[in-house]
Amino acid sequence: MGIRQLDICNKVMAQAQGIAESDFPIDVFPAKVRYVILGMVRHENFKVEYLAAAMLSATASALGNTYNIRVKGHWTTNAALYIIMVGRPGLGKTPPLEAVFRPLRKRDCRALEKFKAEMAAYQNTMKESKGNNDMDRPVLRRTIVSDFTPEALMLTHHNCPRGITILADEIMGMFNSANRYNNGQLIEQLLSAWSNSAIDVTRVSNPIPIHIENPCINMVGTTQTRRVHELLKKGYEDNGLLDRILFVMPKSYLVPRWTESEEEDTGSNPASAWRTWEAIMEKVFSLDYEVNDAGNIPHLIGMEAEAKRVFFSWHNNTIERINAIRDEALVESRPMKSPVQVARLALVLQILSYACGESHLQFVTTTAIEGAIRLNDYFEASYRRIREYVANDACDEPSLELLTLLKDTFTTAEALDAGRQLKVTERTVMNYLKDLARNRLIHKVRQGVYEKVSYTSVEQIEDENCNV
Repeated sequence: MGIRQLDICNKVMAQAQGIAESDFPIDVFPAKVRYVILGMVRHENFKVEYLAAAMLSATASALGNTYNIRVKGHWTTNAALYIIMVGRPGLGKTPPLEAVFRPLRKRDCRALEKFKAEMAAYQNTMKESKGNNDMDRPVLRRTIVSDFTPEALMLTHHNCPRGITILADEIMGMFNSANRYNNGQLIEQLLSAWSNSAIDVTRVSNPIPIHIENPCINMVGTTQTRRVHELLKKGYEDNGLLDRILFVMPKSYLVPRWTESEEEDTGSNPASAWRTWEAIMEKVFSLDYEVNDAGNIPHLIGMEAEAKRVFFSWHNNTIERINAIRDEALVESRPMKSPVQVARLALVLQILSYACGESHLQFVTTTAIEGAIRLNDYFEASYRRIREYVANDACDEPSLELLTLLKDTFTTAEALDAGRQLKVTERTVMNYLKDLARNRLIHKVRQGVYEKVSYTSVEQIEDENCNV
């Protein structure tokens, strides 16, 4: 089937399966990937948002450090992504994640078997020679790590400079352990790796420090909606980790219904989708990882002229909105990470198009940049939904009741009037306002004037802030 025919078929299937109702822009993917998405959603009952996000993570993991993209001037980056999928229990977060990473796990299993054989041969040789042998000790090179210490993580990356991926089913467990046992060492490593800063690990027990010149660590995991507030309250907002994470939280909390089909009985279509995905991953893995004499990664691609124009124009619009905000307390740091996220997402889309035989690796196209911007918009919309959920969940019921009685913009006097309707004291009303402000449901415009925070449109919020 040709690409054009496949594209038409994909659109018809998406409408028939109700995928068009999802706000995840699956049309940014190459036609072959959309075919896989539609097939898996139909036959495996995967939630399209989780599946598509997992595919982005798996592609970035397979790509690793092989290709970097030029963001601006000498500013370059790999495609590493930190993704957390949020949802209620039973919504189906883990199955698509494990399914999409299956080709990578298969490669890791083969690498482990090879390592075991090489280690057995090494030990036999050393035993026979009584240790008098120059034979190099075998090294295990694997991509996925799930249970680890910060030092073990860096050793794994040292052995696999192409890149590694932290895959955690319930990722809050990993963050809780990081805070409890490692004094934040893992978090510092994640911050450095995301920023492409070199990482060093020095231990008394090891005379040679571990040095990662070009770190490439992907991170992907899941968490339940009721636990996501833990992530927002562990200081990760202050240290910037939260700004580096792309969140997936579907608008619909409904679990997809199971359906029967003749194709499912034969197993032909599901198998075809799986084979297509495995072939795409193998094509990405076939890209060579190289480092030149200066320690730099030589595979560096830029954006075509129109793509750069679109990218710069999009980011400059963000800069203009931020520059127009007068109150420094209202300026968010998260939007300033978006250029890196978009560049990385664009590189992933370009690599996928190449692996599907639908594009090249000469430069990043305008199509990839525009698709990456739309993906970033989706992830930011998910983040705002999470912030709204956490804010409402954290606030006491009386505070929320007061909020419902107030206009979008209100004065302290109006809040006190609403408090009298609820038959509470003025001091209690002021405590309610503090509670609402602490949980980002309102913010203080000026002395005696407050404004409700709407998470539905960040552009609207910023425009309103400009006129304070």
